Amino acid sequence: MKNASHILASLRQKPSFSKLARFECIRRIQGLFPPHLQRLVRYGYFHNNILYFVLSHPGAKQEFDNIIASIKAPLKQYTPPECRECPPEDIRAFVTHRIQPAGAEDTGLLRQSEAHYTERSEGAFANDTHHPELHRLIERIREHVHARTDSEPA
Repeated sequence: MKNASHILASLRQKPSFSKLARFECIRRIQGLFPPHLQRLVRYGYFHNNILYFVLSHPGAKQEFDNIIASIKAPLKQYTPPECRECPPEDIRAFVTHRIQPAGAEDTGLLRQSEAHYTERSEGAFANDTHHPELHRLIERIREHVHARTDSEPA
């Protein structure tokens, strides 16, 4: 039985799906970048056999310009198997100033995410505090934990 990678590999070999090979080539060359620069690449594309990378930050463009020579030289000597059908003549990058739609994920420097987790505590602990304010505070914490565990589905 074939899995998804076998099916995609057989599709990539057909001329009608030649663009899949280009996407693999782009992904392979992007994988040669340092990890911090990979996160700042929005996407890549071919135009007139030139590989363009669209970056999300001007600092990434400067970093890209500093390291691109060390990436181009080995690529001219050894072309990855993914890029044999469409070897890039040159690799360039630019920064886009177009704002992404609200639903699109931003791969830029500022990434905000909310932490979602399930409460693992049940609030089963002894409150041996003799100070009245600390006792009340600990009981409020216990009520908060109980309220979180009661409202979440098991």
